[in-house]
Amino acid sequence: MVVFSNRRLGARAELIVSPPVAAEMLRATAATARPMATGRWELELVRWLEQRAGSATGVDVSEIAWTPEHFGVQRGFLIDAIRRAAAVSEHGPALLHWARMIEAHPTDSVQVGRRWEWMLSR
Repeated sequence: MVVFSNRRLGARAELIVSPPVAAEMLRATAATARPMATGRWELELVRWLEQRAGSATGVDVSEIAWTPEHFGVQRGFLIDAIRRAAAVSEHGPALLHWARMIEAHPTDSVQVGRRWEWMLSR
């Protein structure tokens, strides 16, 4: 099973899905974000989502390379992409649960200098 989490919110906010569902959620989000992505962070987010879709590892909201000065815009971009994906996905309720987790992510949890963690070996 794959866990979508937000450590700051605790276990009650977790979403546990099968690896195929997690992969589809991440791919669908990347696919809806891709046409809207123009900036470096947005393009890297799409790449990161696609890469994570190819793994069977969990995703915590804190693993996203948010930047404190752009957090609100970045969070809005990702939530919009997830909601668009949910509208056309058979996994809509799971995607919306994940969007609520991201929406609830506290601004003070965003770390300066957070970088994307790329899975280089596959």
